[in-house]
Amino acid sequence: MIETLGELPALSASWLAPLEAADPDLYAELAESIVIELSRDRFSEPLPADAAAVLSTVDLRGKEIGAFRFAPAAGTTPAEQIAHYDRAIRQRFEASDDILFIGDYGAGSIFVSPQGVGLLDPTDDPPGIIALAATFYSFVLAQANAYDAYKMFIVKNDDIGAYRSAPTACSQLPALADADVGLIFDAQLKA
Repeated sequence: MIETLGELPALSASWLAPLEAADPDLYAELAESIVIELSRDRFSEPLPADAAAVLSTVDLRGKEIGAFRFAPAAGTTPAEQIAHYDRAIRQRFEASDDILFIGDYGAGSIFVSPQGVGLLDPTDDPPGIIALAATFYSFVLAQANAYDAYKMFIVKNDDIGAYRSAPTACSQLPALADADVGLIFDAQLKA
């Protein structure tokens, strides 16, 4: 299990390790969007649900953690990417000013707000909101654990039972006390 965001650089590199020797070109291509590095910058923009603290810990620009893609939009800084992405989503959906769209999750969009992290699900009519976590930190950590379990239990071993039992152990981590770990694991499986 992944207990802190500081573990993401080594873990995200391990997700691709089998490809490095087998297909160096594919490895290089995927590494650009999957391998996460520690952030070199302090993110000073005020963002809800501790998103600024997370972006000061890990560099998510242009990155994916399983079904989650951080602000897939133009921009050279995370703040620019978030601003462009948020504007693009708001052109399609009405949302209150305290919500900030921060990334894709399958067909939906992840947002942060003073109430926490949620998913705007466009498959509902009208689009529904699904609460995922109280903080962006716990969402990213739960998503990383879900993707790691997916790679380990589904891709590598084809063991759906082991994958379905992983959220129980994961939800015992203190850092994930405010996240709906089971829902995040289910969403990763369906994405």
